[in-house]
Amino acid sequence: MTVTDIAAWGTADHVRAALERHLEGALVEVPGDEDSPRWAFGEALRRSLVLRQTHPFDTVAIGLPDLPRYRELVAGSEVTLRATNIDAYFVCQAGKAELHQPVMVPEEA
Repeated sequence: MTVTDIAAWGTADHVRAALERHLEGALVEVPGDEDSPRWAFGEALRRSLVLRQTHPFDTVAIGLPDLPRYRELVAGSEVTLRATNIDAYFVCQAGKAELHQPVMVPEEA
């Protein structure tokens, strides 16, 4: 997949539309197209925390293009996402939304 292919489907509008179809009535935060993945993820997380604060009982989710860098960033924030009850979804090129499932590592005895 080329950068051009990603730019064509990994836009904020594409991700938002797919996630809003998947999560009817949810409050959705999607990073902007022009930002680096790390900055965009951080900004989406910050805004989703504001949504959580103002809407404590609603479904709040972050929508991200299904790219390895975004998966890494979400994996590194699993505890924060779980603690704040914010879901992370990855949206593929075809528009299918997949809920991030935290990896549960067993404790050593």
